[in-house]
Amino acid sequence: EQAAAFAERIALIEELERADAVLIGAPMYNFAIPSTLKAWLDNVILVGRTAGETVSAKGTPVTVVASRGGSYAPGTPREGFEYVQNYLQAVLADTLGLDLHFIVPELTMAPHNPAMAELIPLYEASRERAFGEAASRAKQLAERLAA
Repeated sequence: EQAAAFAERIALIEELERADAVLIGAPMYNFAIPSTLKAWLDNVILVGRTAGETVSAKGTPVTVVASRGGSYAPGTPREGFEYVQNYLQAVLADTLGLDLHFIVPELTMAPHNPAMAELIPLYEASRERAFGEAASRAKQLAERLAA
């Protein structure tokens, strides 16, 4: 059973190593990343192959869409609760050596939570900014991969 599980882990690692680009959806759940994303990371981080002195997927472009119902941006009351970007920066860029880019739509609960009604304009601005960043990133990646 352990050999079969390790073979599945190697398949995930090889998929990452072959990728031209990676797109990750990372909504904030209870101040952290989804457990499925954590499980994937636990499988693809392998010291001596994807992490350590040499990293086999180094430089692969990865775009993370890190949505959240509130705002955890610098200067906000919940700034200290921002664990998604900080964690993914450490793992994806610093450990795996990936070329990391974040797109962060915030305040996604504003249209659905009456207590956040006054934040709807900020949500809409964040949403539009995220769409613009996504279009720009897609163009950059297309040009990079076509070269």
